[in-house]
Parts: sequence; structure tokens; C-alpha cells
Amino acid sequence: MSMRIRYTLPGNITQDQFLRQLQARFSVEVAFLGSQTRHYFDTFDWRLFRRGRALCQTRDTVALWSLDNRPVSERAPCSALLPHVSEWLESPLKTQLLPLVSIRALLERAVVHAAYLAIAEQATPHRPVANIVFEESAAKDYGRLVPLPTQVEVAAYTGPAVAGELPAWLDSLGLTAVSPSGPAATLATVRQARAYSAKLAFAFEPDMRAEDAVRTLLAFLLDIVRQNRPGIIHDIDTEFLHDFRVAIRRARSLLGQLPKVLPVRLTNHLRADLSFLGSLTNHLRDLDVLLLQQADYLAALPSALRSDMEPLFRAVQHERFATQHRLVEALNTPQYEAILQRWERVATETKAGGSQAERKLAKLVRKAIRRQCQRMLTSIPPDTLKDSAPEQLHRLRIVGKKLRYMFEFFASAFPQEMTAEPIRRLRTLQDVLGQLNDLDVQQNMLRALARAVPGSPGQRHRTDRTVQILMQTFERQQERLHAEVQTTFTDFITEVAPWS
Repeated sequence: MSMRIRYTLPGNITQDQFLRQLQARFSVEVAFLGSQTRHYFDTFDWRLFRRGRALCQTRDTVALWSLDNRPVSERAPCSALLPHVSEWLESPLKTQLLPLVSIRALLERAVVHAAYLAIAEQATPHRPVANIVFEESAAKDYGRLVPLPTQVEVAAYTGPAVAGELPAWLDSLGLTAVSPSGPAATLATVRQARAYSAKLAFAFEPDMRAEDAVRTLLAFLLDIVRQNRPGIIHDIDTEFLHDFRVAIRRARSLLGQLPKVLPVRLTNHLRADLSFLGSLTNHLRDLDVLLLQQADYLAALPSALRSDMEPLFRAVQHERFATQHRLVEALNTPQYEAILQRWERVATETKAGGSQAERKLAKLVRKAIRRQCQRMLTSIPPDTLKDSAPEQLHRLRIVGKKLRYMFEFFASAFPQEMTAEPIRRLRTLQDVLGQLNDLDVQQNMLRALARAVPGSPGQRHRTDRTVQILMQTFERQQERLHAEVQTTFTDFITEVAPWS
């Protein structure tokens, strides 16, 4: 091959028109070699693509490919992919995929219909001078196909005169060259239209207006909420709700800690809206966490008692179904749309600012961080952490979460050495406090659900007894985590001292 080039066909040139122009310019014959339909799968946040992989299904087989078009797994028989890799039968492909996608569901991201043709001079029709592949692609958006521009890849052989003239002729058509080729070209096009990341990655300048940074963050968080709504409605996986909730919490925290950057009336109204949105999701998230821990809970019980938990987890599933349905109804109301429209106005309307709108960002943020550090350091005496009540630790967790958000929002406005370690220490502390809070919530939920489990008195008694045994496991975990809290909090105080 002398060259291999991929182009995007403009909308006014179809595959047939391209071939007719080719035959009009060169005395060539076109032979159809065959076709193939490929279905590409990835998670909502493109975990495979970001790791240089593409999961491709053709006919009744599926395989993992590298983005440079090399197979990295054996083909596995598959007529329909289960969305959660953890539910697949054991196989080398499952072993490779599971660490890459974790608990995220696989979605069909693109479908490609490829037609393969050979081009030969009329004088020597059995000796191809080039191969051409036409790919008609579409992004898959929750079952809806969104057509993408057709791409054509031309691979010419070295030697024949036609092959030497092809590049110049292709350029004369005004086609747009595409790089790279193979799955990378298809998925890069789809991802460009369907990109998603909840990561806070901003380049804020220390002296920029505080109002500009706050509005930028609010617009970004609103986009995260909007992008995750379809995944919640279709109930694809639990991470859609998680990212939805985190974006709402971050926005509430931002407005609460910098309350005078935007007009006070708008700020207070939006904070109330966000509080309402967050309250819609609390119970469903608690149920999701319980079900995500189901395998671990059962593993902590003697095998003879595990069947006694089946009625309880069936009750959890029923409760989750009803709670999910109520949330979907709420997300389809005019009230929800009105809240998002107000959010958008707050993020984009620049006619009026708050009393601190013109303040330099770094100076204002430094003051807010110092204030939140003081709240955290005085919320609980460190030497009493080990014996603190769940309510006290939960309050500490909330204060710490707000502080972490401020560091993460505005890290780019400060030298990295000032923010990297406090963020790392806060995340460690938040992990421990979060586990403690989850255990407390799960215990209360399990006890309440056990009392409501349907069935005979004997069955309810067995379920209740098994839950009590599980509670003992929880209590041992809580004792360990209480000891960790004191250590992680002390480490955090050391790192955050310059800010306080």
C-alpha cells in the first residue's frame, strides 16, 4: 500500500455519487467485496475509549479491540450483551472488561455499516489498484439513532498510475481528512458529540472576577445534571443518580459558601430549588447503596442463614422500583423544568451581580476556605472523635465535604502545592466518614425493612434474627472506622493548618 487515507464525505456527496465521479475520472471498475455491521459499546463516561479500547459486536460474537484496530481479546459468542459485565458468564473477556468498566452499565454508543469495494483498471480487472471502505455510522442515544457523516477510507497500492493520481483527485473534491482510522475514528466522532466528564477541570486565574468563575461552575454543573437525567429515567445504572446528586450538592455548596457573588435573591431561590432536587433523590440513593452491598452482606453471614435474607432483599427491590418511579415522575414535571430554567438564568444572566461580584477570585476563595477550615476544626474536639455520636460525625462529614468542594472548584487559582495535599487528606477523611454514615443508614433501613417483610411469623422471625447477626458485623466495622477517623482527622489538621 502506498497510502491509506480516511475522509469525511460532505453532505452533498453520496456513496453512489462518489463512485460515479471516480469512474468518470479514471477508467476503473468497482467490485463489491462484502459488508459488515459493527456495534460498539462503552460506558456513559467512555471508560473503554479513555483506556484505548473498543468493545465491538459483529453478528453473534463480541471482542475487545484496541483503538488502532488490533484485537486484544478472543472473540466470544454473544447474541445480546447484558449491560452489567458482572452478570456475564465467566470468560477471559469478562476478566479483561470488569476492571475497566466497574459497576457502570454498557451502552451501545455507535453502529457502523461498512461496505468494502475493490477498484481495478478496466484493462486488468482482476488486479486491484485500491480498496475502498464506506462507513455509514450513527451514534446511539438511548435507543435513538443520530446519523453521523459518512466516512470513506481509500487504501491505494504502490505502482499503478491510478493509485498515484488518487490522492490529488481526492483533495480536489474538497473532502475533510480524518485521523485516526479504524474504531478510533468512529468512536472519536461519536464521543465528540456525546462527550461526558464530571471531573472539575478549570483554569481559573487568581485575579479574575469571582462572578465569572461562579457562573462558569454553575453552567458546568447544570450540564452534568441534564446529561444524567436520561440515564436516571431509563434506570441504566446507579452512577447516573450518583453524578446527578453530586452536581446538585456541589452547586448548593458553591452558592452557600460564596453567597454574595450573585444577587442574593437569585442565590437564595436557587439554593432552595437545589435543596428540593436533592431531597427527591435521597431515599433512592440509600436503596441503591443497600443493593450494591447485597453480595457483601450475604458473604458476611453463615451460608445456612443467607436464604433468610431473600424476602428482605425482595422487599428492597420492590421499594426501589416504587421509589424510582416516583423520581421519574418528578423529573418529568413542569416544576423540574422550571427549576432548571432558573438555574440556567442564574448561570448565564450577567445584567446584575452581587456585592462581591467584582472581588478577585483567589482572595475571596481564600477567605471562604479559611472560614470553613475553622468550622471544621471547631466542630468536634479531635480527642473525642472515637466516641462521637453518628449525628456529630455526619455534621463533620458535611462540613468537610463543603471544604473539599471549595478546594476542588478553585484549585487552579492557587499553586498546586497549596491544594493537592489538603484535597487528598480530605478525600481520605471523607471516605472513612462516608463509610460510617452508610453503615448507620443501612442499619436503620435494614431494621425497618425487616419489620415490614411479608410472610409468615416464622419467616419474619428468621429474617429479623439474621439481620441482628448482620448488625454485629456492622458494629465491628464501625469500631474499626471510628479508630481510623481520629487518625485521618489528625493528618488532615496538619495539612490544612496554613489555610486556617
